[in-house]
Amino acid sequence: MDKWLNHPTAAKLVALALGILMWAVVHFDPAESSPNNVASLLETRVIDAVNIQPYGLDERNYVLLGMEPKTVKLKVRGTRSDLLAAATKDYRIQVDLRTVGEGKHTLNLDENLPRGIQLVEMTPATVTVEIEALQIKEFEVDIRTEGNPAKGYKVGTPIIKPSNRVHVTLPKNELAKVERVGATISIDGDKQTLKSQSVKLAVYDNKGNIIENAIIDPAVVEVEVPITNPFKTVPLQFKLMGHMPTGLSIASFKADVEQVTVYGPQEALDKIEFIEVDVQLDDLKNSGKVSIPLKIVAPIIEISPKQIDINIEVLLSGTRSLEGLPITWSGLGDGLTVKIIDPSTGKADITIKGAPAILDRLKPGDVGVVVDLSGRGPGTYTVPLVVNLERFMEQAGGTSSVTVEITADVPASAVPEGDGAGAGAGAGAGGVVDDSGDGQAPPPQ
Repeated sequence: MDKWLNHPTAAKLVALALGILMWAVVHFDPAESSPNNVASLLETRVIDAVNIQPYGLDERNYVLLGMEPKTVKLKVRGTRSDLLAAATKDYRIQVDLRTVGEGKHTLNLDENLPRGIQLVEMTPATVTVEIEALQIKEFEVDIRTEGNPAKGYKVGTPIIKPSNRVHVTLPKNELAKVERVGATISIDGDKQTLKSQSVKLAVYDNKGNIIENAIIDPAVVEVEVPITNPFKTVPLQFKLMGHMPTGLSIASFKADVEQVTVYGPQEALDKIEFIEVDVQLDDLKNSGKVSIPLKIVAPIIEISPKQIDINIEVLLSGTRSLEGLPITWSGLGDGLTVKIIDPSTGKADITIKGAPAILDRLKPGDVGVVVDLSGRGPGTYTVPLVVNLERFMEQAGGTSSVTVEITADVPASAVPEGDGAGAGAGAGAGGVVDDSGDGQAPPPQ
């Protein structure tokens, strides 16, 4: 043992141990380790207007309409260094909305404070939230244009793809305010159709303001805006040319369209009331479809469709005779009276050719027999009859002309009193003479 203590290294180790022990005795202060002294190192601070952060709401089915209050005041405690290191944004106050449904709810707040900082007090400790269920409604897309195309051109109806209908999701009270869903496309002197372009849709109220929180599905559509020459939609008028082959008649006649669209200068369109289609009857020997191209006459640029199809049924002809048809006239000058000399009955007998089904439903009142006396003065004339028939009928025989006598009216002052000689001389201008002996003249047509 003595030998070990006398060793130089052992002596140095003992001296070091004694030195450490003496330093510890000198620097140790029992007062510093007491709880009261530790507490004296902490400070208290008030943090104003810390935002409340909601989380967990099912946003597919609900929307947060309101939250009161939106901020809270915190009283916290920590060391000076910890308090100085924490910014206001580091204090997180949250409200859990995972389990709430529609309505008003008062909920407790959760705190998540910076490291080393403790909550002393939070004012208020609860928050009231108002939750409303979302609703979905379908709307038609309304694409509008602003500006003008080039002079003489017109803007057509925008074409929307993939569909012109979308779904809008909003709270019930806001969904009721929706006036339209759409967008506006600018046009500036364009002469050609604006090709398909992606357009973002918006939801508008009745004042034209955008409802910002609306969910639109789909939110973007493809839009094409037709820009064309001026156009006008007019009906077709069919003109039957020539005659059906011997022994044949048209039983039915149905065109695939009744109207066409005509393109051209506006002043030309203003004068067009219909498009005439010439139907040649001479070559119609069988039932079937007949295609007829439409004539484009300048300054008209285009007619759509370019041709029409007509389904025609052709049958063997039949005939039917109608007797005693009243004869009317037109064009008789003022102060003139007409009397029918031949036929003596003053009526016409007409034989009509047509499809049997059409002839069967024909009535005497459906046929008009007219004599045109335009430009004729007093005298005797043989005048051809004009027989007005329904379409697809034609006169096959019977009375074809009449002989009439035109005389000047005798003034009433020139007839001796009591002399009725002029009373039966004939009907007045525009009337119909009836020599059948019943004294009744049919009314003029």
